Amino acid sequence: MSPLYFLPNSISDPSFETYLHDTHRLMDYRDVKEQLLPKLIESIDAFSQHMHCRFTCTNRFEGQFPAIRIQSPVGFVPDVIHIKFPHRHESFVVKQAGQESKLQGMENLSNHLRVILMMGLAHWQPT
Repeated sequence: MSPLYFLPNSISDPSFETYLHDTHRLMDYRDVKEQLLPKLIESIDAFSQHMHCRFTCTNRFEGQFPAIRIQSPVGFVPDVIHIKFPHRHESFVVKQAGQESKLQGMENLSNHLRVILMMGLAHWQPT
């Protein structure tokens, strides 16, 4: 079992991707979903050692921008992370624990998410 799982939704996912295509963000979304997140999670040894933990991702239309919602494993803080896709190319908003961070570029997004995950790991007691 992979520690990263995208929960498909056959009703809303096509609309989500169509919207991102129309706003010219589909490629950024696919890069985050298919490359950045899997590589990031795989690069952190603690997640690969705990095969029973899982980050469950869904596509969401909550708030101003579409977002990938990442539900963390039980006991992990933050329990939810949102990666939002504003209309500007390679621009992201990460929301977690009531805080929003505006980021530009895939590398900055990856680094920011790594910091969030590493801080969460420092306090996490897997069940």
